[in-house]
Order: sequence, then structure tokens, then C-alpha cells
Amino acid sequence: MNENAIIIFQENPTPGKVKTKLGEVIGGVKAAEVYKYLLRNIHDLVRNYPADVFVYFSEEVDHDFMLNDHYHLALQGAGTNTEKMKNAYEEVFSKGFEKVLFLRPDTKELTLDILDEAFEVLNYQDLVIGPAQDGNAYLLGMKMFHADLLDHIDWEDGTTCENIVLDAKVKKVNCHNLPMLFDVESYEDLKSLRGILNIK
Repeated sequence: MNENAIIIFQENPTPGKVKTKLGEVIGGVKAAEVYKYLLRNIHDLVRNYPADVFVYFSEEVDHDFMLNDHYHLALQGAGTNTEKMKNAYEEVFSKGFEKVLFLRPDTKELTLDILDEAFEVLNYQDLVIGPAQDGNAYLLGMKMFHADLLDHIDWEDGTTCENIVLDAKVKKVNCHNLPMLFDVESYEDLKSLRGILNIK
């Protein structure tokens, strides 16, 4: 069994329910296509990576994402973002994995080198975080489950990354910051990333 695991929280790409801020400018259907593109991008990156991949869906399990024997599909379940994340981390760590990364499929800039760095860092640090330009985190990794560090998760107000880092300092949890990447949330973000505008 791999000692490393990756958790991906993803929405079912229903027009009008994903990338809603972007959809206000380019329409819900086009915004859903952008989200599908980002999903393809992250799964192309991790599908052959040496880690088990746990995909948690918002509304319905999509079995098209059972990409190989290292993939595991489930629902996020009910509750707040914090509760859903805690449940996912707890479930994955309970299976015996030693290092777990949580990924959000909102950036096209994530690379294998960044994944390698994140897992390597967890050999000597307790926590690794990947900050996004909007104040959220595109990656959060742990080598043991620090449930209390997830108490202030809120993907809407742009304070997630700051809150986690501050909580880690207070609790004396060693934290390593990865390079800042750009999430695709607004039309300005879309324009800043070449290639995405070519999505049909």
C-alpha cells in the first residue's frame, strides 16, 4: 500500500452551481466547462502519481473518475466545509496512510514538482500549505490529523490560508508554505491563464 494519499474535493459540474462568480460574466454553461477543464487537469496530474487518490463528490459519485486501482470514490456527505474535510481526513488516515494531501481543483498551475515537494516536506514538517492568490489554499497536507486546524475553513471569504497558518503558529505546529498559485474564480483570473479561454 502507498504511504501517501491525496484527497480531492470536487463539485459535480452542473451549470449554475460551479464557478458561479465566473458564470456571472461568461454564463453558467461556459463556467461549468472551465470547471470540467480544471478537473481534467488535476486528474491528469495525479492519476499516475505514487499515491492513492480519494475523490469526494458534492452531490453524486461519478464513476467515470474511477481512473485506476488507486482511486477511491465517495460522497462528501452533509455538514459544513470544516466537517466534510475533517471526516475525509479522518477516514483516509484511519486506513493507515502516513502523509495526506488535500487538493482543490481550482488551479491549472499545480505541478508534479509541487506535489513532490509537499510530500517531501511532510518528512520533517507537520503541515504543508499551498496558498492561492485569493486567500484560499489549493493544497493542505498533514502527516498526522490536526483536526483543530480545520476549524476556520471557509472557501468563500478568502481567509482560509491565513487562518490555518495563524492557528498552526498558536498551536506550535510546524508549517511549510508552498509557492503561491492562481485559482480560477473570477473573469480576471481566467484572462490571466493562457489556454483556458480556448475551452469550447
